[in-house]
Amino acid sequence: MKGFSKYIAGISIKNKIFIANILIIVVFISTQSYFANTISQNALIEKEINNSSRELVLIKNNLQTLVSTIEDYSKILASDYRLQNVLYNDFLLNNELNASKLVEGLNNLSMKKTLSETISNIVEPNTKIKAVSILTSNHHWVDVGFADNAYASRIFGDGYGADDRFYLPTWTGLTKFGFLYEGEHNVFAVSKTVIHKDTGKMVGRVFLYVKETTIASIYEGENKGGEFYIVDSAGQIISSQNKAMLYRNFKEAVSISIPENGEDTAFTQGSGSKEMLIFTQRFEPLKWTIVSVIPMDDISSDRKQINQLMIGIGGACLLLALIVSFLLSGSITRPIFQLAKTMREIRTGKMQVRSTYQSKDEIGYLSEGFNNLMNRIEALMAENVEKQRTKAEIEFKLLQSQVKPHFLYNTVETIISLIKLGLGKQAIQAAQYMANFYKISLSKGNDIISIGEEMRLTESYLEIQQLRYVEYMEYTMEIDDEILPYSIPKLTLQPIVENAIYHGLKLKKEKGIIRITGRRCGNNVEIEIYDNGVGMHQNQTKAIMTGFSVFDEAGGFGIRSVSNRIRMLYGERYGLQVESEYGVYTKIIIILPLLHH
Repeated sequence: MKGFSKYIAGISIKNKIFIANILIIVVFISTQSYFANTISQNALIEKEINNSSRELVLIKNNLQTLVSTIEDYSKILASDYRLQNVLYNDFLLNNELNASKLVEGLNNLSMKKTLSETISNIVEPNTKIKAVSILTSNHHWVDVGFADNAYASRIFGDGYGADDRFYLPTWTGLTKFGFLYEGEHNVFAVSKTVIHKDTGKMVGRVFLYVKETTIASIYEGENKGGEFYIVDSAGQIISSQNKAMLYRNFKEAVSISIPENGEDTAFTQGSGSKEMLIFTQRFEPLKWTIVSVIPMDDISSDRKQINQLMIGIGGACLLLALIVSFLLSGSITRPIFQLAKTMREIRTGKMQVRSTYQSKDEIGYLSEGFNNLMNRIEALMAENVEKQRTKAEIEFKLLQSQVKPHFLYNTVETIISLIKLGLGKQAIQAAQYMANFYKISLSKGNDIISIGEEMRLTESYLEIQQLRYVEYMEYTMEIDDEILPYSIPKLTLQPIVENAIYHGLKLKKEKGIIRITGRRCGNNVEIEIYDNGVGMHQNQTKAIMTGFSVFDEAGGFGIRSVSNRIRMLYGERYGLQVESEYGVYTKIIIILPLLHH
């Protein structure tokens, strides 16, 4: 910093004014470019939101048309008189009243021919249906050509389930299905019960197979840079342009959470080059969700031409500013030499020096203002020193208030009780723990100690409390040795542990546990205090996190004091994270910077 100050001091006033003007122009152009860029980006995003929303609605409508068409084909096939007659004849041949054993009537060549002719009008290339299987009322899968009946039997079984009592078409989830001559494909199956029109009997069930690629063809080619997914109600990807994503959990595969309320939404996720614009459209008939994921980089590519134009205009303005600033700075030099001399003296540490230049022109006003400013700075510096001293006193008093007198009284009473009961060894241990606690808590007035010392202090406190409340508490401490030398504000853990005992475990009917763990996470230290006591309500955890709301002075003041103290020392990035479920547990995580003691 001193080297930079010397360099600035060596520049002439003319050049300083010149540089200042250039900086102002640069800042102005940069600010204007920033806001113009931001406005254009927001406009492009808004445009993309409108276009993508319309695109998703179109895809949804096309999907609805496809689904309705396939369901209509299932109804047409199930109501075809030839198919019904063949299935009904098979039903009669194998009726328990008419035959002593099953007769595979559908193996008859003439019947198989009739079924093939019926089905051929339904499947490819006439429709988007890949193949059809038929399950007869007598639990036979009909082999009429393209579908592999062994797969059908293995996937859907040979019996009838609860869905078969419904006469509407039923869609299955995405599954791998085998086809003769082609192997496996990812398909959806649409099943429909066949009811004989004259007798009203259920004589079979038809299964229509639709390939996933048929569904995907609705949206493939629509998006210029993003990805489309169709997700079922269980969160599984059932259609995607990238087939490797099929059958995977959507949230785990792409790290995006779909709103569970079923509403159509548009939101952004991620940051930088990984920021995405996400749209969802609910397809209610099948409880599917259509998801469009568009990288923000693809949307902002149109801004390149705008940015190039802005750079050209900015360069022209900067060139003009250079010329004007050079001419202007040359006309202002001599009147401020004396003020510059005064400033150089102040820069050397002579804060009492003031400018002696007096005039009624602008430089005179500047000199007077400079003197007033220095007077104000001196006053503020004195005020700041006083505030720092007051702050240190308050912190010290807050620190001392953590070592509560009633803990000393209770510990002494515990020692006396142990002596009366003839437990001299335990009484000595309690006295040693109390001595260790107060020795470390005083720590020669140091406010910052090592994590190792803080852990020994906390362990002494817990051992004393365990002697008093052995019937309802126990504890464990698992601290990585790596973090023990790092620093921590003194008496950080004790208020939290005390709160866990008195407002968590003590109110619980059975014995509970306090678990303290510590580890390094990147450039931070994380210490976690867990207890399985009565937990806290949501408003209580919120009060601790915000540090403002007072929900329970007995239970929350100490913890909020710890949080506020850490933030005051290290900044808003650090402090406490609270997680609790009422009646189950409470977990408080202390986040500290990685600083050596």
